[in-house]
Amino acid sequence: MRKTLFFICFSLPVFGFCQGQFQQESAGAVNFALGRTIQLLDAIPDDKLDWKPADGVRSFREVFAHLAQSNYFFGSRLGVAMPSGVDVVNLPATLNTKDQLKSALNDSFKYLTDAVRNTKDDTLPNKVEFPFPGEYTTMSAIIIALTHMREHMGQLIAYSRVNGITPPWSE
Repeated sequence: MRKTLFFICFSLPVFGFCQGQFQQESAGAVNFALGRTIQLLDAIPDDKLDWKPADGVRSFREVFAHLAQSNYFFGSRLGVAMPSGVDVVNLPATLNTKDQLKSALNDSFKYLTDAVRNTKDDTLPNKVEFPFPGEYTTMSAIIIALTHMREHMGQLIAYSRVNGITPPWSE
C-alpha cells in the first residue's frame, strides 16, 4: 500500500508538468521557424523578391505571403478568431514591400504561436475541418501547420541557393 501511495504522490506532479507540453514545444517550433523565415527574408535582395524558378510556381514574395496567409488559416482551425483588420483572402495582394512581408509574417506567426500555445489538452482529439480529404484533429492541425512551414522553408532555401544567397544561419 505504501508503494502504491508513493507512486501516486510521485506521479501527480509529473502528470501536471506534462500538461500542455505538446503545445509549448510546438509553439517553440513555430517561433524558431519565424526567426529563420525573417533571417532569410532579410538576406534576399529586394530585386530578387519576384524571382521564381519557372512559370506556374510561386516567387520568393509569393511563398512568404503564402506562409503568412497559411499561419492565419491554421490558427483559425484551432478555434482562434481572426484578428480584426486581417483579410486573409486578399492578404498576399497587400504585401508589396519587404517591410510589409516582414510585418505580415511577424503578425501571422505570433497569431499561430498564441493559438498553439493556448490550445487546451482536452481539445487535442477534437475533429478539425480542412478543405482537403481526410479526418483531422486539433493535434494533427498543429502538426500539419509545423510541417507546412518547414516545407516552404525548404523551398525558400532552395530558391536562395539557386540565386547564390546563403541562408544566414549556415554561413
